[in-house]
Amino acid sequence: MIEVRTEPLPITGEFPPLFALMGAHGGAGTTTLARMWAPAADTERRWPTSPLTTRRVLVVAREHMSGIAAAADVLRAALDESAPMGVTVCGLITVAAHPGRPSKDVVRYAGTVSELAPHSYRIPWVKSLIPLLHRQLPTWRPSDGVKTTQQTADGVIATVPSPIAAVGHQICEDLAADRAAERSDPSVTVA
Repeated sequence: MIEVRTEPLPITGEFPPLFALMGAHGGAGTTTLARMWAPAADTERRWPTSPLTTRRVLVVAREHMSGIAAAADVLRAALDESAPMGVTVCGLITVAAHPGRPSKDVVRYAGTVSELAPHSYRIPWVKSLIPLLHRQLPTWRPSDGVKTTQQTADGVIATVPSPIAAVGHQICEDLAADRAAERSDPSVTVA
């Protein structure tokens, strides 16, 4: 059973978070992604139930069999209506577990599990993040668009790596499109 978070999600920027990242398991990458995406907040592996901040959730899993299986459990719980009222699962984010391509079995399983979510995204391995502490991570905002990754003179990244910014950008676009579809046809429930 997944725990519930009744307190509002943290507001780390100018505005409340647009979406919440819920790790399907420990080490999924939610804290790192929430630090880099200004419109995101980390739910700390709990369903976000406070109406004061977003209840739109993206499930995050490391791209290995155990991670994908944990994501499947969370997504099935949402589909079985085990998620608290008001919580909407909007997508699945898989985060590369190592450099290079994942095994065919992992790719196949992730593809099957992604069908349980309205949207799916993949974060590739980003080597430049390895030496950084969370406080050193740059932040991406939707108004930033997707830029080429830049580094400072000492080799620390100065902008969010472009593959991560591109996924953040796509999430924001998908959420906006879902919202527009929901407004144009109130009988349609879209994440």
